[in-house]
Amino acid sequence: MPDKMSESVSLLKIPLLAEPDKQRFAQFVMQALDMFGISLFSGAARLPGFLSQLEAGEGADSCEHLTDHLTMQLSLLDNRLFLNVYSCNEEQLQLSESFIHLNDIPSPEQIFKITEALRAESEVSDPELLRLHNERIQKEMAAAQQRASTELAELEEKLNKKRYELQESIRAAEIDSLTQIYNRGAYDRRLNEAVKYSQRQGGLLCLILLDLDYFKQVNDTFGHQAGDEVLKKMAGYMQRYTRKDVDHVCRMGGDEFAIVLFTEAAIARRSAEKILAAMDGKVSIGIAQLNAEDSVESLIARADEALYEAKERGRGQVVLDNELVTQTKAASNTG
Repeated sequence: MPDKMSESVSLLKIPLLAEPDKQRFAQFVMQALDMFGISLFSGAARLPGFLSQLEAGEGADSCEHLTDHLTMQLSLLDNRLFLNVYSCNEEQLQLSESFIHLNDIPSPEQIFKITEALRAESEVSDPELLRLHNERIQKEMAAAQQRASTELAELEEKLNKKRYELQESIRAAEIDSLTQIYNRGAYDRRLNEAVKYSQRQGGLLCLILLDLDYFKQVNDTFGHQAGDEVLKKMAGYMQRYTRKDVDHVCRMGGDEFAIVLFTEAAIARRSAEKILAAMDGKVSIGIAQLNAEDSVESLIARADEALYEAKERGRGQVVLDNELVTQTKAASNTG
């Protein structure tokens, strides 16, 4: 058998949750000394000093209170009994005392019997001590629940912030920086979605295409800053005479604009005429209403044809695609 034990052996470890725990621990230490055949007088002389250090709070600076979450341990190493106190997480050593030197090296069987006896004794608690332990556990559970609730609230706040930032990022990617209405990419997506929704639900949908008349002359005569003001003015009137959060107002690029309206052609025409009047009659406008057999491409083609007809008639006009169909039938009948 070696002269000294090479590894530390924990004989007893109990939590320090209440004042009686210290007295119980002292009793267990004296019981272990008796089992090892050591004079109890030597233990009685050393224990009070260790407990006094514990009372004074030596090494307990990481806990709010000395009696909060501490663990007391009796261990065996190098033929010596050690008294240790561990911190809140039971990992950081707060207080350690080399307590007694053993003259005889205990056998593994003897160590096992002492450890088992101390463990069995430590598991027996009187009702008052058990009540104190339960109260402490309840307080700790309540504190843990409060911490979890606080952390959850913080996580929800962070999630909402991230969600808002994502929505703002998506919005920024869809908005024309000059006029603050939807850009071309957003127009393509919104029109596709609107056509699919209207055909699936049987709803009304119109597409209005708008071109500013003689816009190049404004830029050439008064400069691009003046032209930008005209574009912003146009976007403002389009928003005024359509429904916010229902219809989609878009800038296609340059002086070309579009509106996706969830309504019938007659109402779409009234909105277009209000925009035309507000812009002093300097806008050419074409309108097409969605038919059951329409695709996105055919709807755009009919609205574009109506816009072209408005320009052919001298600009500054509103033309519906069904007017072209009527005119074509009338010309055919006349011929």
